[in-house]
Amino acid sequence: MTTLKNGRPDLPGPVLSAFLIPALAALLAAGCSGAPGARRGDPSAASASRPVSAPGAGAGLSEEAPAGLEAPPRAAEGGGFKVAAMGDIMLGTENLLPPDGAKGFFEDVKPYLEGADVVFGNLEGPLTDRGRPTKDTSTGRSFCFRTPPSYGEVLKDAGFNIVSLANNHAMDYGPEGRAQTEEVLGALGILHTGAPGQIAVKEIRGRTFAFIALAPNNGCQNINDIDGAVALVKQALSEHKDALVIVSMHGGAEGSGHMRVPDGPETYLGENRGNLKKLARSLVDAGAAMIIGHGPHVPRGAEIYKGHLIAYSLGNFATASGINVKGLTGLAPLLLATMAPDGTASSYEFVSFRQQMNKGPKLDPKNEASDTIRRLSEEIK
Repeated sequence: MTTLKNGRPDLPGPVLSAFLIPALAALLAAGCSGAPGARRGDPSAASASRPVSAPGAGAGLSEEAPAGLEAPPRAAEGGGFKVAAMGDIMLGTENLLPPDGAKGFFEDVKPYLEGADVVFGNLEGPLTDRGRPTKDTSTGRSFCFRTPPSYGEVLKDAGFNIVSLANNHAMDYGPEGRAQTEEVLGALGILHTGAPGQIAVKEIRGRTFAFIALAPNNGCQNINDIDGAVALVKQALSEHKDALVIVSMHGGAEGSGHMRVPDGPETYLGENRGNLKKLARSLVDAGAAMIIGHGPHVPRGAEIYKGHLIAYSLGNFATASGINVKGLTGLAPLLLATMAPDGTASSYEFVSFRQQMNKGPKLDPKNEASDTIRRLSEEIK
């Protein structure tokens, strides 16, 4: 038996896929002690946490699956909802802009986004020509990004319908820059979330989705306030019965030396960057359906916790200029997941892209992003 190379066989590209054919899923379910179909917040679930540890694209599975490999729960009757998620997106800044207004920037990615109910990314920098810089960039340790408002059309054309503004660059040009960013996104029909207490809500195919975003920065819902984040999830579920709540978290220390998910709080450059494992699992316990992480600028592992997908970092996905795209920081995983109607993960895969300076992400024939996530996922306890 083999894994499906990807959930959409008409598309090329290297993936890490955890969508197993039904016979293997049944085989694994019969032999596993965990409870992959546990409902959100079910304290009785045994072995509630398990890593995403499927083999890479094209790898074969025998009837006897590798130890630790578990299938995600199968979709409930009535189908599910497709989510496409990416990490940091910054389409160029001021005098470091890609040619032709970044047209075609997501050309290689768009076929994978077709038909997705949710297309999410972390917008790392304001879409503005207003405001003044809020950082001293003379030391070389701080960066101010500002992308022309017209570049919002690039996001719209790619298919994005929700972005996070909870990050360390959303306020690079102050309240004026952020306000214009929100105006641009609103005019394009792209939701945004990330301000303190903000819950963005969207009806999708008859179901309510609620989006919350967290970061350790001013003007954002505080990632270090776990109780506050949990309360926000519960508020979303109280105000919107049966909502599917997706939480984005922009946290964790940065760089290739910080690719593993630690058990406790993280600090970087003197800043508290969150206790991500405790936070993510607490949010699922509170009723969140999916957690999407970014912030370290490199991929991290993923896990299924009580049936729900937690991707601890999708790294950078499309950072055209002003950010290093060499080596591990150039890895650009695209998460494709399907949520069952109860919010549990019925399938998920990571498609490997690589960033290009002043160009859009390109498919990576070496499959580095998905291989990296698979390896790191196996270490999560």
